[in-house]
Amino acid sequence: MNILFSKTIGMLSDLVGARSQRHQVLASNVSNIDTPGYEPRDVDVQNLIDSMQHKGVRMARTHGKHFPVRSQGPSLSVIRTGDQVSLDREMVSIAENHLMHNAAVEMLARKFRGLQSVLRETK
Repeated sequence: MNILFSKTIGMLSDLVGARSQRHQVLASNVSNIDTPGYEPRDVDVQNLIDSMQHKGVRMARTHGKHFPVRSQGPSLSVIRTGDQVSLDREMVSIAENHLMHNAAVEMLARKFRGLQSVLRETK
């Protein structure tokens, strides 16, 4: 079965799950905006991406204008981000997370369409 499904499908699936978890945490921040003493939280998706790099898929910086590869710990965790909830900051984070979630879903869908195409051709 591993021959049919590459490592990329598993990694994209993990990213979609992490983006979904991040959306829940960000929505919780917005819903608790008026709660006294509430500290906003976020999901450290970059740790998940970095841990994927250490599992055999390596990113390379092939051009000077590319973002540098950052390395942190290998786990996905919820972290505290500040003293107060800012509605503007949370809405920007939700919009960015939504775009990244949709991109991962689209890449996953393309992988499955490619597999579907191969299966059709072998009939």
